[in-house]
Parts: sequence; C-alpha cells; structure tokens
Amino acid sequence: MNMFSKILVVTLALSGLAMGATAQETREFTAENGTFTIPARPQRIVALNDQILTLPLYEMGAPVVGSAGRLDAEGNAFLRGGMDTLGIDFPNTEIEFVGLFNDLDVEAIAALEPDLIIGGVYNDAAVIDQLQTLAPTLVINNGELGLVGTLRTLADASGTGPTFEARYARYLDNVERLKSFVGDPAAISATLTFMFPEGEQLWVYKSGLGAISQVLADVGISQPAAVAALEEPQISYSAELIQDLDADFVFGFYRQQPDATPQTIRAAYEKFAPGWCQALTACQNGQFILLPGPSFGSAMASLDLALEMVEAHIAGRPFTPFEGAAQ
Repeated sequence: MNMFSKILVVTLALSGLAMGATAQETREFTAENGTFTIPARPQRIVALNDQILTLPLYEMGAPVVGSAGRLDAEGNAFLRGGMDTLGIDFPNTEIEFVGLFNDLDVEAIAALEPDLIIGGVYNDAAVIDQLQTLAPTLVINNGELGLVGTLRTLADASGTGPTFEARYARYLDNVERLKSFVGDPAAISATLTFMFPEGEQLWVYKSGLGAISQVLADVGISQPAAVAALEEPQISYSAELIQDLDADFVFGFYRQQPDATPQTIRAAYEKFAPGWCQALTACQNGQFILLPGPSFGSAMASLDLALEMVEAHIAGRPFTPFEGAAQ
C-alpha cells in the first residue's frame, strides 16, 4: 500500500469515527415525567398523539417515523387534522400507524426502532414505562404548557428549535399587524363555542381551544363577563343562559369530524337551544361565525390560519358592535 492509500484509509476511518461520535451525541432533557438522556438530533421519533404531537413535529421538519392515530368508521387509520392542516396522512407519508393514543401497539413501536418517543399525560403511565425500555420516552403536559409552550418544547426535544422560533417570530409580527388594523382590540369581544352535530351539549371556552384561543388572547380580544368569570377553561353551558354569551362575535366550528358540516352544526345549535339566533345579537347581525376545524388545531399552521380568519372578520369588514358589557 502506498503512502497516499494509507492516508486515505486513515482519513476514512477517522471520518467514520467522527460520524459515529456525532450519531451518539446526547443531552439531558427534562419533561413532565423526569429528566432523560436523549439524542441531540433524534433520527427516529414516535409520537403518541397525532394532532397534539405529530403534526407540530412534522411541520417543523422532525423525523417522525411512527404516530398514534384515529380509526374511521371503516377501520382505516388516519391522522386527525392531518389532511386539513398540513395535507398529510399515513398513506402519503412514511409515518407508520402505531395504534390509538389510549390503545398503543408496543410491538409496532418497537419494530420502528425509535431513538425518541414523545407522549402526553393522556397516555397510559404503565405503557409509558414499558416504552422507556425501547427509547427515552418523554411526557409533555400540553395542558400546563399551553399551545406555544408545547410547540417550543417539542421543537427543543426534536432539535428543530430554530425552525420554530423563526415561524413564531413571523406569527407575532402578524399579530402586531392585526392590532394596528383594529386600534383597540380590547374594545372588541368574542365568545368561543363548540358544538357537535348531535346537538346535545354546547361547550364554551374561556381558554384552551388550540390555535383560535391563542390568537384571540395574543391579539387582546376581550370576552363577555360571563365567559371571563368562568373558573374552568371550558364548561358545558346551559341553553337557558345562552344570551349571556353574546358578544361582537360568537365563533363556532365545523369539520371537527366528517359529519360536521356548516349545515349540521347550525342545525345542532337550533336543536340544543331553539331560537338561539334570536337570543344573540351577534347572530342577528351576521356575526355568528363558523370556522373550519384546523383553526383550533395545535400546529403553527393552525395559528397562522386562525389569525388570518380572525383578521378577515374583525378587521376586513364592517361589523355591528355589541353594546353589552365585556370583561
């Protein structure tokens, strides 16, 4: 072997060692369930919730190889909100279905050879402990962290922090733009309501309804006194008190499930509280607004969508102010 060949062999060997060292690089990460040694740049992530974890990780460019999902009426697995929010689902990505968030397939997860598993407080603690034998398994408390805190934590764990921070900075710039359009956001009030097509319960949200709640809070939109006084983030509301929800705008949602169309949701409100539209000046003034499901999602794309839709309604057209008190 000549001198050049020897140098080449040594160089390649050292390169291989360097690559191996990079692949082995780790760091400490503190989650809800403790502090763990995780890869500095994970290469094979399994997420144990589709809408809360998988979609934000995927849009930030994290290498998600497996995800919990949902089953439709025919038993086909899908990513809740995936197609609506990011245009993705199991068939058009390399993400493998690993069961439901409350019925995980540990063998399927093991077969993917993950180097990081991310779950939530809604996953079975015994299953989380079992998964720790496969890879570091982090529990993220999204309820406590809030939407932005959850997104930042996921970005940190997956090594995609700069991508998130750049997108979040752009979102905050757009929030300031909307504030400049409306002048005094606190002078505008809004109520968030949520109804399923069955029309059996009306949910009212003080906070915690994903992107749309975050947008209204960031912009500084006020709430009716009855909503601001709620002790819980969301409650099931009485039909007899529906007039207490009146505001400049009352928002509802459709596309939260396949049969939730604008028509079925409006019919559900009428079933729940006959004559409800007459009880709300917002509805009488054409300011009861149904927003599509992705607007209450948990990804940056949902924040961007919700902000654009709120801007279109409160700044992009004239509206009749509600004369009642807001908090």
